[in-house]
Amino acid sequence: MKQKTEVLLCKAFMELMKKYPFPKITIQKIASQCGVNRQTFYYHYDNIYDLMTAAFEYELIHEGRMYEEQSWEDVMHLLLNWMRDNRLIMRNIISNIETRYLRQAIYPLIEKGISNEYRPNEIIRPDLEDIDGEFVHRFLILGITQYIVEWVENDFRENIDEMIRQMLLILKKIYG
Repeated sequence: MKQKTEVLLCKAFMELMKKYPFPKITIQKIASQCGVNRQTFYYHYDNIYDLMTAAFEYELIHEGRMYEEQSWEDVMHLLLNWMRDNRLIMRNIISNIETRYLRQAIYPLIEKGISNEYRPNEIIRPDLEDIDGEFVHRFLILGITQYIVEWVENDFRENIDEMIRQMLLILKKIYG
């Protein structure tokens, strides 16, 4: 039952994001759309931003079929195409809330994509052996996350394939 309710809340949130500006989406509206009460919402999520993170994950992992065995490029294609195809939702978020919440929502997805293929302890370049692999890993995830947020803010102008190609070149330079 718990998982079913969480799915309903995620779907309701995404549907409401297509219809209303973010500030107009209330916990009560989300709960009502699902046929549950406010307390049920709070049983599953601390706030609407936690739901947003879960809704992104649900959309991409469950609905978008983002799986652990996919390559980093496939994961990034899925994420970036979903974001571009859901411009309305993304613009709603960018226009109405602090970008840190968007970063918090997409960071785990980018981390999952990178960690599928690249591990912090697998930096093999000898000239990088004195660098903390965990630091480099987090640095790259944060950098990619911020780059994608700016891509959304700039109305998806850059070509997805070229962005992924450039990011992949960087990853390969570091991880070999």
